[in-house]
This record gives sequence, C-alpha cells and structure tokens, in this order.
Amino acid sequence: MSHFQNKIIWITGASSGIGEEMCYQFSALGAKLIISARNEGKLKRVNAQLPRNPGSAKVLPLDLEKLSELPDKVHEAISYLGKIDFLINNAGMAVRDFAKNTELEIDQKLMNINYFGSVALTKGLLPYFESQKSGHIVVISSLSGKYGVPKLAAYAAPKHALHGFYDSLRNEIVDSGIYISVIIPGIIQTEITAHAVLGKGENYGKVETAFLKAYPVEKAVKKMIGAIQKRSEEYYVGGSEGITLWINRFSPWLLRRIIRNHPLKKIRSFKKKMKFWN
Repeated sequence: MSHFQNKIIWITGASSGIGEEMCYQFSALGAKLIISARNEGKLKRVNAQLPRNPGSAKVLPLDLEKLSELPDKVHEAISYLGKIDFLINNAGMAVRDFAKNTELEIDQKLMNINYFGSVALTKGLLPYFESQKSGHIVVISSLSGKYGVPKLAAYAAPKHALHGFYDSLRNEIVDSGIYISVIIPGIIQTEITAHAVLGKGENYGKVETAFLKAYPVEKAVKKMIGAIQKRSEEYYVGGSEGITLWINRFSPWLLRRIIRNHPLKKIRSFKKKMKFWN
C-alpha cells in the first residue's frame, strides 16, 4: 500500500507546473486531494484529468495575496474531508527584472504571495496539526532561496525568507509529530517564466530557453514525493545546476563571479561541460 494511500493532501499552485504534476502523481498513489490556485477553471481541468477517480478532488480557489481571507480558507479546507495530513505550499510568482527597475509594489506583491501566503496557511493549520499530533508541511523553494541571481531580487527575497521561517519553526515544534520538508527545485521544465512579471507588473510572457529543455517535471515531482515520504528536511531536485549549491556552500565568492552576468547561459554551458566530463 502506498505511503500516501487515503492521506489528505492540500496542494496550492495546483493549476500548472509542479503543482499540477503533484496532483496527478499523488492521485495515482491513492491520496485524497484538495487543490487550490487562483484560476478555478484550470483547477477543474486538473481535477477532471486525475488518473485515479477523475473529478474526486475538492477544488478550493484562493489568492495568496489576499492574506485576510486565508484563515477562512484553512477552515474551509479542513471542513471538506474533516482532516488534512499534508500541506504542499507550492504556489508562487516569479519576476524577471533588475531590482532598480522593480517597483516596491511588485516586491510587496511577491513577498505576500511567495512568503506571507505560505506562512499564513501554515499558521492556520498548526493548531490543528498540534491537536492531532501529526502533519507534514512541504515548502517548494528554489535555488534562489539559497543565493541571489541577477533580475531575481524580488523573487529571491521571499524564497530566502521561507528558509529562515521554516528552519526556525522546525526547531520550535520538534517532537510534536509535525514534519517540515523544504524542497529546492533547480531549473525544471515548466512555464514559470511565462507567468513571471516585469518590474512594473507587466507579464513577461515567454518561457526562457533554459526551461524548455530543463529537468522533466514528471521526474522532478517523483523525486520530490520520495523526499516527502522520507521526511527529508531539505532536498534538492534538478539537473547538474545543483552543483551551485555546493559551490555556494564552500566558496560564495566564486559563485557570485560565475553568475553575475548571463547566469542561465553560464549554467547551461556548465551543464554541457559536466556531461562531457561524465
């Protein structure tokens, strides 16, 4: 029997990318799903395509930027099936612009969606998890949560904040029966950059070359689910760009010089060299 058989999993950002693929794979493993995103139509499409019991997920539209509504959303999610076992904080928004060109309103928007939204859902669920003495909070972070990259300042800031908050929370709730896993995706084959915004809020509107032939999302999600099952505290998934985490750990000075100009091009070039060496 699957580790996730009949477990109730609440997934945010479930209408596309990593979140959508998680819906399909958790469904195949026998989980019961609550799926959330802003676009109800897209959520219904995902629900209809579930591999096991199509249409069986509970659809809960929400906007993480509307922080005052999130406590009620938590109560609504719990009311659907009377229990939640896993919260997958996956929803987020990307940016593609220099910090000096990014209006403060955009910085605040990304901080609300990518950080405070996740924190609000977590705080809403914590008392419930504590009462049942079990629960697993999963946070989808990014390489940008570990180091800064040009044109990603407004994105890197909330991702860095997620690590600080959940590392601290994990130490506060030790031995409570509640687990926290922070997943760090590398460059994954999704359309995240197509939904990104520029500094004044305009839609970026294109999938960058690095993401077109990136690490397959199906393979990435399978590894993420394996890490969640193992209750890994922090787990990287992606291609050879993950070596940047090792470089950053031992020589932040070197990594800064690698990625200061055209970082994605440099990472692609580095990955080609890695394949040649292997």
